[in-house]
Amino acid sequence: MNTTFSMNRLGLLISRYFIENKQRELAFWGIATIVFMLMHQAESVSMFVFIAGLVFASNSFKSFNYTPTGMHFLLIPATHTEKLVTAIILNTVYFFAAFLVTYTVGTFIGINLENLIFGHNVPVTFNLFESTNQFGQESTSLWSTFYSFAILQAVFTLGSVYFKRSGAFKTILSIFVLSFGLALLEMLMLKLMFGSFHLNGNNDFNINFPIGHELFPGMTVLGDVIKYATLPFLWIVSYFRLTEKQV
Repeated sequence: MNTTFSMNRLGLLISRYFIENKQRELAFWGIATIVFMLMHQAESVSMFVFIAGLVFASNSFKSFNYTPTGMHFLLIPATHTEKLVTAIILNTVYFFAAFLVTYTVGTFIGINLENLIFGHNVPVTFNLFESTNQFGQESTSLWSTFYSFAILQAVFTLGSVYFKRSGAFKTILSIFVLSFGLALLEMLMLKLMFGSFHLNGNNDFNINFPIGHELFPGMTVLGDVIKYATLPFLWIVSYFRLTEKQV
C-alpha cells in the first residue's frame, strides 16, 4: 500500500463511518434537535455539546476494545495518519458543525412553536451566538468555544487510543489526578518562590509578592504559545500512540 497521505482514502474512511453509523447519527441529531427546541440558554447548550462531544470522542477508536474489531481496524488499507485525521474531522469539525445546524434548527422551531401554542410574540434569538456578557464576565466568542471544544475532543481522542476500555472514565480520572498533582506542584512552587501563602476565608491565595519589578515578564505570550500548541501536541501524541497500538 502507498503510504503517502491520500485524500481519496481519507474520503473513503469518512464515507465508511457514515455508512456504518447512519441510523445512529440520524437518531442522535434528531434527539439533539428536540433538546435544543426546549433548551435555549447558552450555558446549558454549551454544556450539552461538550458532554456529548467527549462521549463521541471517547468512541473514536472503540474498535480496540475487542481483539477481533481491533485487528479489523488495523487491517483497513489506510495509513495511521489518515485514520487519525478521519477521527479528528469526525469528532471535532463534523460534530461541531452538526451541533450548530441542529441548534439553529431546534431553536428556530422551538421558539416558533412556543409562540404558536401560547400566543407569545417572542423573537427568534440564538443566545449561543450573542456577544453579551454572562454572569458579569465577558462571554466567549464562537471561535473560542470551538477551540476549547477541539482541545477537549483531542484529550478524549487520545484517551480513546491510549486506554483499551472505558476510555471516557479513565480519561476523566487521569485529568483529575493530573490536575490534583499540578495543583500540589503549584502550591509548592509558590511556597519556595514567595516564602509563604495561605488560604483566607474566601478561598483566595494571599501571597507575599516581590515589589519593584514585573512579575513573570512575558507570561502572557508564553500562555498564548502553550494554549495554541496544546492542540497539535495532543494530536501528535495520539498519532504516535496509534502507531504503537497492538491488539
